[in-house]
Amino acid sequence: MRGFLTSRKEENQEKASGIRSELLALIDGMDYCMDWKPDDSAWSVRQVLYHVLETPASGIHQVVRGMLSGESTEFEIWADLDNMTTERMAFDIEQIRADIEQFFHELAQAIDSADEEDFNAKSAVAHLRSRGADETRTVQELLDRVFEGHWRGHLTQIIELRDALGM
Repeated sequence: MRGFLTSRKEENQEKASGIRSELLALIDGMDYCMDWKPDDSAWSVRQVLYHVLETPASGIHQVVRGMLSGESTEFEIWADLDNMTTERMAFDIEQIRADIEQFFHELAQAIDSADEEDFNAKSAVAHLRSRGADETRTVQELLDRVFEGHWRGHLTQIIELRDALGM
């Protein structure tokens, strides 16, 4: 629940900043094991990272920016895509950190561009392709569910990978 005199914008910025800090702390020291998986059906840390950075396609920061500007009235979400490319497989930890920092910088800019009422007033249709469903989502619902909810679930996944590695 929002605290007294805390704006929705401030709350969203704090949420994003907290997730950024937690994520960067989790990948610290993982340079040598970004591609390790406990078994063939599991995802590596690298796969988890590019999954969250690019879900929905082009990233939630781009969708939020488009919704707020009025340029995006719909977007697609495909579940369970790791969004890996040959180029990303070759990235070192510094490039991965740079991608994370760029994402959070652009998300902060998108959130800052919103007026307080925009979070609940502006919406777009989410085409949930893996479920075959369409749902209208406000900017705030997107930040709560697709950003915070989705990302927190995958932070837990990274914690489990660290634990499996004895880190």
